[in-house]
Amino acid sequence: MIVETKLVGRRTPFERRPVDLPDGTHTLRDLLLHLVEVEVAAYQDRQDRVGLLRLLTEQEVQAGADSGRISVAPQQRGGAVSAETAGRAALTAFGDGLYYVFVDDRQLQQLDEPVTLRPDSTLLLLRLTALAGG
Repeated sequence: MIVETKLVGRRTPFERRPVDLPDGTHTLRDLLLHLVEVEVAAYQDRQDRVGLLRLLTEQEVQAGADSGRISVAPQQRGGAVSAETAGRAALTAFGDGLYYVFVDDRQLQQLDEPVTLRPDSTLLLLRLTALAGG
């Protein structure tokens, strides 16, 4: 499955990346919790590398220059993150309408709605931003 993320109101392009599908039947709730687990694991992996002296490769420098931002890993650890707490926050944010979810151009509106996915399916997370002064 390909996951795309977009923040409405910013000029940044969609971020696209492949994510392995969880086994079994899926609901929107299951998918969101799976994505949170993947992101928390990636965050914890990055935190394990904090403070290590790390040099950028030539390819990383070029990729950063192409994107307009060259960044290195932070030198201080961030706070601890729990997948359960992050999952609850993601589900609450969806319920509050802070982001929309589309699978293959079809909007999903209910957390317990069954979702049919193919290996080439695209899941789009569209985050909304509040207007200033609105």
